[in-house]
Amino acid sequence: MEKVEVLRHSVAVRILHWFVFITGILLALTGMELGGLYGVRIFGEQTLRIHILIGFIFGGIWWLFAAYMCTKEWKWISITRIPYSVKYLVLETLAWFKLYPHVEDPRGYNPDKEEYVEKIIPTQVIVWWTYLVLIIIIGLTGLAMYYPDVFKPIVDFAAALGSYFNPAGVCDGYTALRAIHRICMYLIGMVMFMHIYAVIVYEVLISMFTGKRKERVVKE
Repeated sequence: MEKVEVLRHSVAVRILHWFVFITGILLALTGMELGGLYGVRIFGEQTLRIHILIGFIFGGIWWLFAAYMCTKEWKWISITRIPYSVKYLVLETLAWFKLYPHVEDPRGYNPDKEEYVEKIIPTQVIVWWTYLVLIIIIGLTGLAMYYPDVFKPIVDFAAALGSYFNPAGVCDGYTALRAIHRICMYLIGMVMFMHIYAVIVYEVLISMFTGKRKERVVKE
C-alpha cells in the first residue's frame, strides 16, 4: 500500500488539544475531590476555587478548539455525517464480533490534489458531537451551581427534572444539578477512554505530537 507523509494537525490544533486534555484532567481531579470520590486531599481548602478557575480556562480553550474545528474541519465533522458515522460504527461492531467482514479504513490522501479524500475514522463524528453536548451540559450545570441567581431558569428546570425522577416528587435544584453534573463527568470519562483506545488502534496518537502522519495514497 502506497503511503505519503502529510501534515495532519496544525500547530494550533495540537496546542489546543493538549491544553483541553490537561485542563480536563485537572477539572476531573478537583471535581472528584469536591465530590468526595477519593479519600486523598490533593488541593485542600482551595479545591473549589481551583475547580472554578480551571473550569473557565477549560471552557475558553474548548470554545477556541470548537471554533477551529467548525471552521477548518467542518467537512469531516458535519452533523450531516452522523448517519454515515452510525452506520460505520454498527458495521465495525459487527466485524469486531466476527458477524460481518472486515471494515476497510476509509482514510486516504490524494497527493495530486494535495487534499484528504477522507481524514477521520467515521466514528469520530459521533465522538465529537457527544463531547460537545456533554461539555455544554456540564458547563451549564457547573455555572448554575456556582451562580444560582444568574442561572435560575436552569436551576428551576433541574429541580423539575429531578422531581420527575424522585418517587417523593420533591427535589431541590442544587441536588439535581449536582447529579447531572456528575453523570456527565462519568460519561465524558467513558468517551475519553474510548477516544484514547481508538487513536492508539488507528495509529493517530503520534500525529497529535508531531503533526505528521503517513496516509494511504488515493488517486481518483
